[in-house]
Amino acid sequence: MAKLKILVEVVQSVPEAFARFGAASESPREAVQQSESLLSKLSGLGLELSRDVRPIPLFADAKLTQIAEMAADHEHEDLSANSSVVACEIDSSRLDALREKPKVRVWPNSTMSAFGRRRRSGTGCPSCTGSVSRAAGESRMHLFDLAPAASGRVDCRPFRPAVSVADLRSLLAVARVWDDGFRGQNIIVGVVDEGINSFYPVIGGHERLGGPRPGTADIGSHGSMCAADILVAAPFARLLDYPFLAGPDAGDSFVAIEMFNAILDRRRLDGTPHLTNNSYGFHGLPPRDEQPNHEAYDPEHPLNRKVREVIASGCACFFAAGNCGSDCPSGGCHSSAIGPNRSISASNSLPESLAIAAVNTRHERIGYSAQGPGTLHPQKPDLSAYSHFFGNSGPGRPAGGDETDFDNGTSAACPVAAGVGALLMSAFPNLTPARLKDALIQTAINLNQPGWDADTGHGVVNAGAAYNFLRTAPAPPAPEPDTEAPQRKTRKRK
Repeated sequence: MAKLKILVEVVQSVPEAFARFGAASESPREAVQQSESLLSKLSGLGLELSRDVRPIPLFADAKLTQIAEMAADHEHEDLSANSSVVACEIDSSRLDALREKPKVRVWPNSTMSAFGRRRRSGTGCPSCTGSVSRAAGESRMHLFDLAPAASGRVDCRPFRPAVSVADLRSLLAVARVWDDGFRGQNIIVGVVDEGINSFYPVIGGHERLGGPRPGTADIGSHGSMCAADILVAAPFARLLDYPFLAGPDAGDSFVAIEMFNAILDRRRLDGTPHLTNNSYGFHGLPPRDEQPNHEAYDPEHPLNRKVREVIASGCACFFAAGNCGSDCPSGGCHSSAIGPNRSISASNSLPESLAIAAVNTRHERIGYSAQGPGTLHPQKPDLSAYSHFFGNSGPGRPAGGDETDFDNGTSAACPVAAGVGALLMSAFPNLTPARLKDALIQTAINLNQPGWDADTGHGVVNAGAAYNFLRTAPAPPAPEPDTEAPQRKTRKRK
């Protein structure tokens, strides 16, 4: 009988949930004992733990007000969870019996993958041709002047040649912000990916049982690409590494939930990371009528709830829109996930998150960039950012390669936008996720029709314009604190 990978959510109160389930130094045996204890009332159904995993606490919406207080940089009290989830396997014949158990919810434990891996020299993008050098006439023009006059242009195979980081910085207008002394300093970005190489400023992260240590990934890793691309706009930002796309059960929903729970726990302790970058998602989806509770379709899936908890804590979450756009989808895309209404799904399409599409430096949509509406919110993507440039990869870059080897995909566009977010937060430390999102939308370079469109969202992010907006636009009134903030504790991190 076929074994199914599932998430089992047990509804019961768990006091001091982070202390009980969050200790990274726990032995595998202790983790298994915790999970077995949670599942003890479900014996006789043949449930097996997927591996040595501890349960992950989930909090009711009523706790979001308490979670919102984690935006402050002092340690907050632990919270009581309303339920906990654990990764299991079960024979398909027993699934219905499990679903009938009281105070139990069963969810898919699906596997996600990165959007646009680093192109190895000589092996990637065989249709990409041409040199990055410009003609003599073009060299005297600003890149804005090279954008096509007609809207709705699409860059498809063969793609336009990649450009330099300097070109991106010019288009993003970061000099306006840098001249005032802000370059992302004091801002920490969590990179939820396959791991970052220590060449980049990794100051910690989360090591799950059996998973890699933060900062130990290859320089050519997908996470290292994301790290390089965050630093385009915010070169003084620091990074926390959450490598869920590596190690056992890489990419599974449960592993992502564990990473976001680690982020939330760290937010509780010291208010960091300040935002996250997430350049992954689904290349294929099950039919909605067969799995209506799949995270692509159900906002109450534990992963979607955990992402909402993190955003509620004051941590903005940037997600890549995806590489399954209808014009020239990535080769890994299944027809079930290509085009409008299905290429932007799951947490990438939550109303609270920021979904980032990809354009080139001539403001043409790159043809693989996923299209809205999203499966959980109609107005996705939210924004666009630049891709196809020499960031981590290419001539003279850390990972090396030639001119056919460059940072690509909405996977690269997303950290460019997240880097702009980090840059703005270094200038305006009290930015909430909602205020940051509004500033980026209000000042985006509009493409195609006025306002939002399904291909490029509200337009292309621009750091200089968003910075001026935040300097001059009236800020919303700050809520009156109920009590004086407690003294910061000196608890040692395990």
